[in-house]
Amino acid sequence: MKLWAIYFEPEDWVAFKENRRFSASDRVESRFPSPFPFYGALRTALMKNWGIKLPYGKMAQLTTEEQEIIGDAQNAGKLRLFGPFIFEYDSPDGNTFRHYFPAPKNIYRVKIGNERTYKTMPLIKVDNQDKKFLCDDDLNLNCLPWIPEFEGAEEADESYIELKDLENLHCGMTFKLSKPKISVESRFGIGIEKGIKRAARHLLYTLTFYRFNRGGFFMLTEDEETVDLICKVRIEGVFLGSKQRWAKVYMKELETAALDLSTSGENTAISLITPALLDGGIAPASGKVGQTEIVAIAGSKKVAVSGWDMVNSKPKPIYHAAGPGTVYYLKGIPSNESSLNSKLKDFGFGRFISMKWESFKGEE
Repeated sequence: MKLWAIYFEPEDWVAFKENRRFSASDRVESRFPSPFPFYGALRTALMKNWGIKLPYGKMAQLTTEEQEIIGDAQNAGKLRLFGPFIFEYDSPDGNTFRHYFPAPKNIYRVKIGNERTYKTMPLIKVDNQDKKFLCDDDLNLNCLPWIPEFEGAEEADESYIELKDLENLHCGMTFKLSKPKISVESRFGIGIEKGIKRAARHLLYTLTFYRFNRGGFFMLTEDEETVDLICKVRIEGVFLGSKQRWAKVYMKELETAALDLSTSGENTAISLITPALLDGGIAPASGKVGQTEIVAIAGSKKVAVSGWDMVNSKPKPIYHAAGPGTVYYLKGIPSNESSLNSKLKDFGFGRFISMKWESFKGEE
């Protein structure tokens, strides 16, 4: 697949604010920032290039043509990107790039002596009375991801997979997980009502700081119109995230088969690399990806997706999405699909990679 990577390399640190609810019933977590700040930064750069004034807390005055390009809170406009993901490089010239994606949650590690091997969980069939333990949602699943080893098996403590290893996983070859050199720090904040020293109702948020040595975030696109739009205005940098930190922007072509749909073998598993807002919660309500049945799910935990509305100076709505790394084992191969049928699909929600899966030894 031919892709273009749009890199956002912060000068120092970059932070993102998210609206959050804090209660025992909220089984959600957040690791990557949402795509909205990156869309907002590029949109702002485009409007600045067009000479449009950007009043704080107000909508910019746009023509119909400009509005079609920029889009709005529910429509991505002519910009079609998905991510963000993490990149880093070793040398100042930036020729040795490494691209990191969320690791599938069905990967575990086997340690024998000093050697570590990474594997994906095979499936084992379960009895009808055990199906209720497989997923929070009301799905008719009949298989369970399983770790067959009794000795040496352990949970992988790495959360990322580099592009070359992702290609190996896609092809059924030996792979490993990685830890990029990134520092992440989260802080909690409480909004205060104006003129009154008390907390504003429903205004709790997290502020997550990311610090890179040599690297940053990148977004991906396969849309040539998006590439032409970014190249035409020659965006060299943007103000990104909370506190409006400066990030250098540049673009490179990226050729990889890792995001192609796997067609080898009868059984395919897909792993989310971006959150998915699905009608059934953690999975499609139909229990299918397209016309292909889901038989098992690994890593079924939701993430909170939100942001800060700069125009109206208030938190955006909270969405509880199926998180990156969630793996859906399918009975067959989905037909020519690159993303799930997710809300906000235009913003890159629901994108996935694919791999083969096998039955537990002794299972058909």
